[in-house]
Amino acid sequence: MKDYILDIVHLNNDFTGNGMYMALYFTTLLFIAFYLKDSQLKKVILYPSMILLAGIYLCAPAVNRFVFSFYDDEVRGRFSWLFMVPAIVATGCVFMVRGVREKKQQILLTMAIIPVIFFSGVFQITDYRFQKAENLYKLPQVCIDIADDILAEQRNGGDGVAKLIVPYEIAYAFRQYDTDIELMFGEDATYGRIWDLRQAALDSVWACETMVKSCPDMELVMNAAKHYGMEYVVFDCTYTDFGLESINDRGYTEDENFVGDRTPDPEVVKRMSAVIAIESGAVSEGDTVRENETGGRHWDLSAFGLEYMGTYERYLLYRIR
Repeated sequence: MKDYILDIVHLNNDFTGNGMYMALYFTTLLFIAFYLKDSQLKKVILYPSMILLAGIYLCAPAVNRFVFSFYDDEVRGRFSWLFMVPAIVATGCVFMVRGVREKKQQILLTMAIIPVIFFSGVFQITDYRFQKAENLYKLPQVCIDIADDILAEQRNGGDGVAKLIVPYEIAYAFRQYDTDIELMFGEDATYGRIWDLRQAALDSVWACETMVKSCPDMELVMNAAKHYGMEYVVFDCTYTDFGLESINDRGYTEDENFVGDRTPDPEVVKRMSAVIAIESGAVSEGDTVRENETGGRHWDLSAFGLEYMGTYERYLLYRIR
């Protein structure tokens, strides 16, 4: 039961970013269940809350899996708001303080509760979602720099449209910045919300899934790139290593808020590293890494028809030849 409750706490935090408020929610329900004598309050707070918990974390997943699939993981996070965590926690704290008769003890208990509530939440000034905007677009500047460079190249010698493959987690920045950037996958490849995923679109789905792995299956990615006429690929050196030497030389840290699985398929790692090594004529793992003019490093991915264009902080940009 302890592990199950902890799973719910962490799952709620992954989707809402509210820190440990869900733990306070459970504590409040326990207080109402075992210490509060008012049966009317139990009827209007405790019982509905228990029904919601059972419905969202037991009944709904069972129905979704065995009867009819009516939500995906992205939608599931919205269920957390049904718990009305702030209102119930506040109500529980009020009745906890009112349960103490002496004024002095009420003051001391209130002073003890305030820091607990404060430290259970997320400090918005330092939280990753509330960082100061880097530009007027309020998008990561590194993504804008990549977009500007590839658009400038296309407008000088192409049709003005840049077709780009990126890890899905940063796709939103390119999608919002300029409509002349066409991404290979979006909601269709992740959740199929816009149109049903037919066989012709499965290349996009598989490419989307493998692009967030530490060793992407480049054969899948390049097949999809050829099918959709893609021109550029972006990799994140924080996570990607192709089963070879990591080039995260500047010590970029992984995003602790990422919800997903970056674990590569061992067979893919073996196959990708072998192809890269053979094509680059490597006699050791380090031979697959090349030095940049700026002093940085990049992988030699010529085995897949990729030409290195530049490094933008943690991201590496390649042109599809």
